[in-house]
Amino acid sequence: MATQAVLDPALADRRSTWLATFRQLAEARDAANWALVDWIGSGRQDGTRVTSADIAKALDLSRVRVCNHVRLADAFPPDCRDLRLSFDVHAHLACLPDETRFETLATAAAEGWGERKARAAAVAFRQERAGFEDEDKDDQQAVHIMRAWNRASPAAREYFTGLQEVSGLGVVDEETACA
Repeated sequence: MATQAVLDPALADRRSTWLATFRQLAEARDAANWALVDWIGSGRQDGTRVTSADIAKALDLSRVRVCNHVRLADAFPPDCRDLRLSFDVHAHLACLPDETRFETLATAAAEGWGERKARAAAVAFRQERAGFEDEDKDDQQAVHIMRAWNRASPAAREYFTGLQEVSGLGVVDEETACA
């Protein structure tokens, strides 16, 4: 039977203080993220006609990040958020359709979900929505190839495209790469 090490009381106190400060900073980060989401949402609704591209360019932010904030503004208006959950949990659950998003958010709050659990729920939803049959191996393999392709750098994609041409849509392996 394994025994758990007992922390020195002074170390335990410092650790507890450090964790409490971390939690406060995470809450401040979440509040700042929600403020950005709301500000971006207001800029799109108040007649200024600010686009995501305008915001990204003006603030030197990733357009994807700005678009994700816009999506969150639409998915979780201020009165539909559960601030017991982190901004990141909301971000993962934003992909869910309206009819299940808020029910899932309530479940997440009741069960104290963290980011990992929310991400798992979002991934499960996307996989379910993809509609691929388990028996259809070609579709499954195509999905894996697409995901690998999307993770690759543009240079790696270009290199692989050349390898595909050399192989004539045949097997691409290390020997083809050296040819």
